Amino acid sequence: MFTTFIIDDENPARLRIKKLLEAYTDKIEVVGEADCGKDAITKIEKLRPEVLFLDIQLPDMTGFEILRNLTYRPLVIFSTAYEQYAVQAFESYSIDYLVKPFDAVRFAKSIEKLEKFGKESPQNNFQDLEKLMEQFQPKQKSYALPVQIGDRILLVDFEDITHFQAEDKYTRVITKSGKKHLSDTSLGQLDKELPEQFLRVHRSFIINKMAILEIRKYFKGKLILILEDKERTAVTTGETYSKKVRQALGI
Repeated sequence: MFTTFIIDDENPARLRIKKLLEAYTDKIEVVGEADCGKDAITKIEKLRPEVLFLDIQLPDMTGFEILRNLTYRPLVIFSTAYEQYAVQAFESYSIDYLVKPFDAVRFAKSIEKLEKFGKESPQNNFQDLEKLMEQFQPKQKSYALPVQIGDRILLVDFEDITHFQAEDKYTRVITKSGKKHLSDTSLGQLDKELPEQFLRVHRSFIINKMAILEIRKYFKGKLILILEDKERTAVTTGETYSKKVRQALGI
């Protein structure tokens, strides 16, 4: 007999799994459920179920984050809305997955696999699996940068931003009209998250390639980039960035 816990933010999905499990009351006992990650972790640590039916995407965290926060390794049957070709990544791991919506026949296969494992949790590296799944998750295209001003959040269009400048623990956001905003996101983090039109040209500067008015050659292979903000800011590329900048600008 296995004990199991169901984690899904949609009540109909949890009800669906419980309904399907009614055919396996001699094999599986449902000991609890949760609709968010934080609640799930608390209950799971208390109840110590042997099996988790785990949704990958939850309102407050991912299923992988839940697993990282547990002090033990339960058996896991993931549920996901990923396309069929994407979940083939799971086949390299000794765990099962259910693609929503799933039927009783597919559910039965998960139970068969569970029985095959017994109560020995497979030694899976969920971090590697998480990285694989990120490759298949469509990245949402963003069009603006959120900047907090007091108790308000202002969305600054990327098209209006000419450059970012590191300033102490903050980052200065400069627009074409000359407006300046402070962001608490570091320049290094922005470099990872910004659209392709933005280019790191110096350890203290990221510029919008579409906002370059003029390029001037400088010594030691450096470049001076004149931007179309109100002050016509001139940004000199850092020595370690110059080659990358030249390649990105095709010069």
